[in-house]
Amino acid sequence: MPFSVFSQRPQSYTSKNLPDSWSEDSCYVQKLPIYDDWWKSFEDPMLDTLITIAISNNNNLLIAEKRIRMAKAQLRIQQGSYAPVIQLSGGWVKAQNSGTTTSQTLPVSTEKTDYGTAQLSTSWEIDLFGSIRNRVKSQKELYAASQDEYNAVMVALCAQVADAYATLRTLQHQYQVAEKNIASQQVILGITQARYNSGLVSQLDVSQAKSIYFSTRSTLPSIRTGIDQAIHTIALLLGLFPDEMKERLSVVQPLPLHIQGIAVGIPADLLRQRPDVRSAERNVASSAALVGASKSDWLPKFYVKGSVGFSSHESSNFFNHNSLTYQIAPTVTWTLFQGTQL
Repeated sequence: MPFSVFSQRPQSYTSKNLPDSWSEDSCYVQKLPIYDDWWKSFEDPMLDTLITIAISNNNNLLIAEKRIRMAKAQLRIQQGSYAPVIQLSGGWVKAQNSGTTTSQTLPVSTEKTDYGTAQLSTSWEIDLFGSIRNRVKSQKELYAASQDEYNAVMVALCAQVADAYATLRTLQHQYQVAEKNIASQQVILGITQARYNSGLVSQLDVSQAKSIYFSTRSTLPSIRTGIDQAIHTIALLLGLFPDEMKERLSVVQPLPLHIQGIAVGIPADLLRQRPDVRSAERNVASSAALVGASKSDWLPKFYVKGSVGFSSHESSNFFNHNSLTYQIAPTVTWTLFQGTQL
């Protein structure tokens, strides 16, 4: 096995003493606030409306919500393993042995028998080695992971809507600036052409003015395409048709501004706040619990089984105390070999 040896060297320190306290800008404080509605800090009603619609209509978010319900139902099913299994059964039996079957020791009776039975039975596994407990723990972690996955989808969705909205507003303002530049450059081109006709400037100045004018005009189609793509992206995230959003988003509004301080926080804590990281941790914990449950399967299992009921040949005596039957059977099972399943 390769290894490395590091030499021990004396540490050298500066003669300056460390300060008693550290100062930092108040905009970059080491705190970790969690804003569920962080986009409202932009104070943009349109952005608030878009994200609200996206949360209600986005298919990925709805799927994540259904997965939470599925995981919760699976958790309830797994928790039911703690409780005993109770069964109620009843029936009527009518039988007759074959008279042609011979026995070397005893004669075979051909007597007919018929009787009715009603029985309440129960079976309860005592979770001595934690098999059920570990499986319940595994399902709890999966349930928590599904919640973190929902939060991850929520964070990504809100961020994508906000990013597409900011891109849209930026392109719209770029389009307005380009139109103003085209108008001013057209005036400059006219003035340059008039000065050229008067012999005050050369043809080179006219060509340069035309080049700048047409170069600016050529940017309009690409900006327009970017605006349409941003609207399509927002519509896709909201689960709506683009035509429904064009009229609402075509009105140019100011860019969303964020003037609040940014909470940086400790990098390790910031990493743990990511819902996808938390979900991965939950999945690892779930797998570890399943490993513990699988190891418990190597050990014996203890059950308490029992039943109580009535059995009688005649219906009039069915609930008579003489027809009462019962059984209590503590049981131990130990699977020694089951192929490769253990």
